[in-house]
Amino acid sequence: MVHPSQQQRPTSGPRKPRPVVTITRNGKTRRFSINPWAAGLVLGGSAMFLATYVAATAYLIYRDDLLGGTLARQVAMQYAYEDRIAALRAEVDRVTSRHVVETQGVEEQLAVLLERQAVIARRQIALGDLVDKARDSGIDVVEARPAPPPRAARPPPAATGQPTPLAYVPAGQAVHDPAADVLIRGSDGSQLKLREDVQPLLSDVQSSLDLAHDQQTNALDVLDDATQAEVDRLSAALAPLGIPVKERSAKDPTGGPFVPAARMHFVERTALLSRTLDDIGALRRSAAALPLRPPVAAKSVSSRFGYRMDPFLNRPALHAGIDFVAAAGTEVRATAPGVVIAAGSNGGYGLTVDIRHEGGIVTRYAHLSALLVQEGQRVKAGAPIARVGSTGRSTGPHLHYETRRNGEPVNPAVFLAAGRALRPN
Repeated sequence: MVHPSQQQRPTSGPRKPRPVVTITRNGKTRRFSINPWAAGLVLGGSAMFLATYVAATAYLIYRDDLLGGTLARQVAMQYAYEDRIAALRAEVDRVTSRHVVETQGVEEQLAVLLERQAVIARRQIALGDLVDKARDSGIDVVEARPAPPPRAARPPPAATGQPTPLAYVPAGQAVHDPAADVLIRGSDGSQLKLREDVQPLLSDVQSSLDLAHDQQTNALDVLDDATQAEVDRLSAALAPLGIPVKERSAKDPTGGPFVPAARMHFVERTALLSRTLDDIGALRRSAAALPLRPPVAAKSVSSRFGYRMDPFLNRPALHAGIDFVAAAGTEVRATAPGVVIAAGSNGGYGLTVDIRHEGGIVTRYAHLSALLVQEGQRVKAGAPIARVGSTGRSTGPHLHYETRRNGEPVNPAVFLAAGRALRPN
């Protein structure tokens, strides 16, 4: 009989094969067996990591909620603080708005006054140039300046220790003055106080600028009148000589609206006056080239231009010049600048000097006793050219003076009269 303990245990069945992982790569096959215990450990570790990750995520989410609430409360407090600051700034702006507006008004007035002063200074320069140009043209301008209006005297500020107009006030110093309500804050924290008597000061500046404007307008009117008078005088004197003075004919087509001269801008008036003065200068240059001077100082005339009885034949004949009575040897002067084209004996004229001037004009001086120039010589107006005599067909010492234009005799009296009209009184 066999003891139960000695009975043989039933043999176990065949073991299960381990899981095998087969990897084929590049034609090679490799097999790996997986230990169930190792796989269990890996799965357990993975499960533990996943649980830990989920727990940590839940914790972070919960914490973010807590932090989010705290941050929201801080942001709300910051916004409230900024709103309070904005409200305080708005209050400051409301308090200072009136002062700012008043300050800007004064600054704008000062800017306008400075700009107007600059304009008046430029106008004064232009006016001075016109006056100089007029004097160079022979126009003597006497400017009548109106007397400045009296200014109302203002009492000086009382000695109360308060700052003077536009005075400097140190930063931090409290200043109160019923007569000064406008405070200007400087960039360094200082204050500039603007008193009420600044406005009368600005009014005085405005009055001074108005006076300067009136004086300039008055001077321009005086210059305009003097220039127009000179144009009329030159036109009246030179028109008989055939000098082209521009005058509009009543038949010329004209038109346009009526614009009084007082409404013309200062620049337009000065430009017009400048052109007129240029015309006057051109007329004077033309006149300076004409024989407008008397050839001798003698004023007595024995025979004028035109028909007369010939003193030798006692028959009517044309006298082509003027005979000036003068003592023998009296100096004869050129009546205009030119070139001597003849100097010598010329038949009945005796010793003669002919001078050619601009515009085809020739002057002739005859019956001379001596010649002081020679042919081809250039002479100036008033230069000595000969001496009075009685050579040629003459009854006594005198100067026979002729003026010819393009070879035709012209009455010298017309030129001499124009010269007297153009000479200053």
